[in-house]
Amino acid sequence: MNPVLDGIAPSLIRALNARKQPGDIDLGLGEPTLRPDPRPFEAATAWVREHGCPYTVNAGFADLRARIAAYHALPERASAENVCVTVGSEEAIYLALKAVLDPARDEVLIVEPCYLAYPKLCALEGLRHRTVAMDEDDGFRPDAARVLEALRPQTRMLILNSPANPTGRVWPRAELQALADGLAARPGPPVYVLSDEVYRELYFGEPPASIGALWPHSLVAGSLSKSNAMTGLRLGWLVAGTAEIAAAVKVHQLVNTAASTFSQVVAREVFADPRNLAEHRAHYADRLHLLNASLAENGLHASPVEGAFYCMVRLPDAWSADSLGAAEALLARAHVVATPGLAFGGSGEGWLRLSWVAEQDALREGIRRIARFFAEPRAA
Repeated sequence: MNPVLDGIAPSLIRALNARKQPGDIDLGLGEPTLRPDPRPFEAATAWVREHGCPYTVNAGFADLRARIAAYHALPERASAENVCVTVGSEEAIYLALKAVLDPARDEVLIVEPCYLAYPKLCALEGLRHRTVAMDEDDGFRPDAARVLEALRPQTRMLILNSPANPTGRVWPRAELQALADGLAARPGPPVYVLSDEVYRELYFGEPPASIGALWPHSLVAGSLSKSNAMTGLRLGWLVAGTAEIAAAVKVHQLVNTAASTFSQVVAREVFADPRNLAEHRAHYADRLHLLNASLAENGLHASPVEGAFYCMVRLPDAWSADSLGAAEALLARAHVVATPGLAFGGSGEGWLRLSWVAEQDALREGIRRIARFFAEPRAA
């Protein structure tokens, strides 16, 4: 067996979710409960009826790639040649790492708390990687100065996520500009920024800025999974410079040949009007009001939510050094699935991540159960 895999732990999110029993309330998995608009699927079925289901070119349909590029509208990266259509955003992240980094030389810096796949994909590729933690006492607010201070001469890629999983924070434009300015002033080869923007359309204030618009050495990953409740479609993309995309496509064609033709036709229908990507935002804005009201009513402290559909809830002192134990006990005793903050790096310890996509009654009851659980003394 590949010894590298021995050092990569399985997903805590999936492991806890697998133990869910009937009647348990799921506030763990980031799985939209909304149903997707069926019309793009119906149009794709009609297309397949007429055209069959052949391979596309490796990078994906040219017109789909052009629409994705126009949607992001990144300076000098706004054509079809700047996009590779991928099997979900996770493949896009993998392609970005594989395409531009040299494991013998380069290091990756990851903004934490972070989506758990980032460090694991680095480990899989043999890439040295470190994390820089945002300040939990400041609600995990994005901080360019912290990131710039953590860079080393060998750092060649920075990974950030905005809107962020697990914190729900959004990088303000001013912080992204400060980050871009700091990177521009840094001597030596440029540092790539890999920006995971899978929650780009789920924001609850000003539209999120993209580092891709401010820093030319950016690679942007996205997908339809969260914005359109199409997690099972497995349709994502990577936007970058033409040289970086050419390298990414070379890897993509070796591991996947091309993304699903049917999925690409569905995506093409969605992107026919980019407003379709925002169709669920109002629903989540309403659900966020319910979340905040329920947290306040039950006396729970959470980090501010500006985007995505997660929040970090602070654990009481008895559990502050054992978020995994807290999540396991919460599941066993209160029948609520939540994700330990430790799953998102050391800076997440002392917190639970809640995914608040559940139906209204389930969300209210889940938060009530969590508050009651927190009020109980911890068994010796």
